[in-house]
Amino acid sequence: MNRADEISEIEGKAARVAASEQGSERVSNSCLKSVSEKNSIQMITLIAVSRFIPMKANYKTKRKGTTMKPLTHFRKIRILPLLSLGATFALAITAHAQNLYVSAHTPGRGAYHHSILEFTAPNTYSVYASGLLFPRGLAFDSLGNLFAAETLAPADDVEVGKVLKFNLRNKATTLGSAIQFFFEGLAIDIAGNVYVMGTDATGAGTIFKFTPSGDRTIFGSIPGQGWGLAFDSAGNLYAADGGTQTIYKFAPNGTRTVFVGPSAFAPGESPVGLAFDSSGNLFVSIETFSDPGADSIVYFSPTGVKSPFATGLTTPRGLAFDSSGNLFVAEAGVPEIPGGDILKFPSGGGMPEVFASGFGRPQFLTFGPPR
Repeated sequence: MNRADEISEIEGKAARVAASEQGSERVSNSCLKSVSEKNSIQMITLIAVSRFIPMKANYKTKRKGTTMKPLTHFRKIRILPLLSLGATFALAITAHAQNLYVSAHTPGRGAYHHSILEFTAPNTYSVYASGLLFPRGLAFDSLGNLFAAETLAPADDVEVGKVLKFNLRNKATTLGSAIQFFFEGLAIDIAGNVYVMGTDATGAGTIFKFTPSGDRTIFGSIPGQGWGLAFDSAGNLYAADGGTQTIYKFAPNGTRTVFVGPSAFAPGESPVGLAFDSSGNLFVSIETFSDPGADSIVYFSPTGVKSPFATGLTTPRGLAFDSSGNLFVAEAGVPEIPGGDILKFPSGGGMPEVFASGFGRPQFLTFGPPR
């Protein structure tokens, strides 16, 4: 499955409704679905993938006053100046129990019916933000602001990648954008700078850096189609290049080296999602864009030694660890088989359980404070 397959999912709908719905205001859904017991979850990371239709986009988050039943309450965390990047992120993310945020292709009318969902327990979620188109990478900064990558085509199929910022009052603003780029993975450094992977019409990837004030610079580039981004504990940024079967490592000053190359992957395999565990191993979701069940997850030691983790998956994308070392996976599935799921693998490996399903096709994951 590639981007063209995903675009075809909604192009038929968009063509029929664009004339009547263009310019109309979409109403935010704020619903709560509960089909199982609440379980506490504490977690860490993020990641990214696909495309769009010409329509005007408006964003609405859940209204103030919606009851959530959060696992715990979020409070500001003082960041100690001498902590390393990884230690500070760990402090900010694991000091309190976190909810799981998922970008997803959710069912709905028109082109702009994708969402960000907030899970408080297995199969228990609310719609945090609706009226989106191809939301991808998600990440929280140390203050509790949520950032999301999205891509639009407001006119003449001009691709516009956007970084959305949802503040603590759930108000959405645009931090920055880039024309003719499809935004994928997203990560945030200790200073609050947002890094996002964009793929242009040539299929090459560019990593944009947005400061907290919205200033945009180019941090780095890769030769093939870019997907996920993830920081290690030393502040190095890793980028998945599915087109060249390579994972690149960028030093804090932007110097690029190869962490693992094509020899680490079988023919037809593309690295997509990235996440580090507490030991510094890099977990990678692999897509083959072929038959259901042909995808997998592997992990690399800090020195690049590869080990298998899980097989028999269908379009695994976002990855995220909780504080107990459980790995959560957004398994997007395929358009021909509606609906994906979120899998939870126990610490150390083993058979996964289905954390959630039946809500659409999940893309990427991150964990943050209850909203």
